[in-house]
Amino acid sequence: MDGSGRDGRRRPPDWATIRAEYEGRLFIPATICERHGVSLAQLRYRREKEGWLSLKAHPPSRTHLVARMLRVLDGQIRELEGATDMPIDKRARMLADHVKTMDKLIELGAAERNVEPPSRKDMTDLRAKLVKRLDQAAGE
Repeated sequence: MDGSGRDGRRRPPDWATIRAEYEGRLFIPATICERHGVSLAQLRYRREKEGWLSLKAHPPSRTHLVARMLRVLDGQIRELEGATDMPIDKRARMLADHVKTMDKLIELGAAERNVEPPSRKDMTDLRAKLVKRLDQAAGE
């Protein structure tokens, strides 16, 4: 591929494709440059200007992201428990939002191989525990 069109004029590089090949580690940078008719300096400039994912970076796994999000959610629930000056209806809405987030995270975690999805009973028990904790915090 020399990057020229049918009439002999050069087409502009398809930077979206170049970025996908670079970040997906489909080819080494020199091969990408050769395939798309750009120089290594152009590739480096575009990578730095647009903040492309480095070849040395290791994208986090789905399991790692779900675990991190569950830790964040736990922290938010702890903050909610301690927020005694907040009206109960606002805390209930926030708790409902947190439960929806938790449902989605559990669903994502269950999408992993060899993991059973949570049962309805498990989710009902978990919701009941969260409501009980919120009631206890409101009573203090």
